[in-house]
Amino acid sequence: MFQAQQCEDAGAPAAAIYEEQQFVALYREEAPKLRSFLRRRIWLEDDRDDMVQEAFTRLAASQSASAWSNPGAYLHGIVRHLLADRVRAWAKSQSLDPVSCPVPQEVAGPDEAAELNQMRERYRVAIDGLPPRTKEVYLLHRVEELGYRQIAEQLSISIRTVEWHVAEAIVRIGKTIGNPNG
Repeated sequence: MFQAQQCEDAGAPAAAIYEEQQFVALYREEAPKLRSFLRRRIWLEDDRDDMVQEAFTRLAASQSASAWSNPGAYLHGIVRHLLADRVRAWAKSQSLDPVSCPVPQEVAGPDEAAELNQMRERYRVAIDGLPPRTKEVYLLHRVEELGYRQIAEQLSISIRTVEWHVAEAIVRIGKTIGNPNG
């Protein structure tokens, strides 16, 4: 009470100090859990920290009663959405599809052409190695160029499930292409 009285005298209401203390306690409890979740998905620690910070910033700005009734779940949802946004941005930046693109004219000789053909073959193997549903969703998105909503409606699944399958396909394909031995 003494601390609250001092804060009120200094111009800060006691309720705000109490809320700040609750927020700090929530951060201490939930931030390590979120970082642990992200550790398996994001390599750079600074990127993980930025994403956790962004999640807490969005929670603090939220006026939603559901956000504050279960803040841990709300934060986890925010992080999942941030990851999906990150994967979508990465996928857009990776517009080169090694299977469908023609051989670039810069390929000067047989060594470069052979390397490109090996990359295409690894890409095909990676796609063939995807779980059936993930492969179906990925090919509808990349080959048929359907949007997430169209895929969700066509397969009777949620848009978030479509996002997950596309992200999973990208991760698996990246690992397979990056490791030519499988």
